[in-house]
Amino acid sequence: MRLGLYTFPGWGKTSLIGTSAEVGRTLIIRSSMDLMPSRILKIPGLDQFIADTHEKMLEVQQFLRMADHGYLWVWWDCVSVAQDVLLDDVWQATVAEKPARAFKVGPDGKPGLPNMSPSSGLDKGEYGRNMERIQQWVRHIVGCNTFHFGMTFHPHEGPHPTNDEGGDLLRPFVQGKNMTEKLSGYCNMIGFLEVMENDEQKWRRLHVAENSRFYAKDQYDAFLPKGYTDNPTIPKIMAAAEKARGKPLGTVGQGRVTPITAARGTRGRAAAQPARRGRRGATS
Repeated sequence: MRLGLYTFPGWGKTSLIGTSAEVGRTLIIRSSMDLMPSRILKIPGLDQFIADTHEKMLEVQQFLRMADHGYLWVWWDCVSVAQDVLLDDVWQATVAEKPARAFKVGPDGKPGLPNMSPSSGLDKGEYGRNMERIQQWVRHIVGCNTFHFGMTFHPHEGPHPTNDEGGDLLRPFVQGKNMTEKLSGYCNMIGFLEVMENDEQKWRRLHVAENSRFYAKDQYDAFLPKGYTDNPTIPKIMAAAEKARGKPLGTVGQGRVTPITAARGTRGRAAAQPARRGRRGATS
């Protein structure tokens, strides 16, 4: 399964993806700028890996591709935040090579005060490199096909990702031309998570059928005819998809597990172990 989830900050997307650990070992990849609810950190079988640079992203990618790690679910939470942190990484490398892009360079060749002129700051080159690396990373992770993979996003208003009928609607936010379309295209389910309420209660509803307000898709036809499910969990979503397709989604391989050990202290970092080639696991 390739699952994309998007909603507004604080509406429960990370809590939702944490329920993946109820069906199998789960890894959440995130930036240090993103937040993890404390209740998520207490779930057994859930690890996290903090990646603030493209080098770290490649490190965990190589681990997931080569190691017999035993993860049934891998999530990138949240792409909309992580892309800015990764852009900082690209900018840092640019400034190291060309200090004048960010600082006033004195006669001695040393950088001084910040360069606030129009010649300073991020350019198309930095944005383009960041976009290229992100889409390549996602493409290679999806290509592993040995675990279920999901991404979370914040929403933004923009044109429909797949038609040109005009008008804007909510859709996953990924910065850059056609980036939303590309990453959405790797998913066989895109869901918009909404907080519902009446006079008595509040609850969460996951929409997987689009309407004029938001983009969504469900290539499993798992929630017909309503096109949504209330109080969603990953086990519920998987069960509905399996019922609709008439066969299991896939399970993790039974080979020797090389874990990513999560330090469940104040920072909750996870350190990747040396990668070893493993067996094929979960499939879409």
